[in-house]
Amino acid sequence: MESAAVIAPVLREIPMDLPADPSAARLARIQARTVLTRLGWPGDQHLAIDILHALVDNAIEHGLTQEADGQCITACLSVTEAHELLIDVRDPAPSFPQFEEAKAGQLGRGLWDVVRQGAELTWFVTPNFTGKTVRAIVRAERERVGL
Repeated sequence: MESAAVIAPVLREIPMDLPADPSAARLARIQARTVLTRLGWPGDQHLAIDILHALVDNAIEHGLTQEADGQCITACLSVTEAHELLIDVRDPAPSFPQFEEAKAGQLGRGLWDVVRQGAELTWFVTPNFTGKTVRAIVRAERERVGL
């Protein structure tokens, strides 16, 4: 399990409930523009939406357990005092045994693309051990290029 990165205090957050089926990634993409606008995040919205889509798609493909009834995928977009965007996607599987390999592109391109686009990627078990959260930290462009 990755340790959570140190982040600035969260100013605003908006959760998104998504179905536990393949439509979740598309619905997350549709809702994200409105959520990002409401949050007032100054970064690249297209980039953030692509990262959210990849994380939700990954959760649907790899994070659902055999018993699909009653499962859900949740996403939460948050903005910190440092203008970081936190993209949290929670699924019902409480482990991620090959996280480093997935980030390195050894198991597919999804999480590797997220890292390649400049997001810092971590994961952690939910407090009640009933699932996990994969978190991408995205900095607004001016912070990423040192402007």
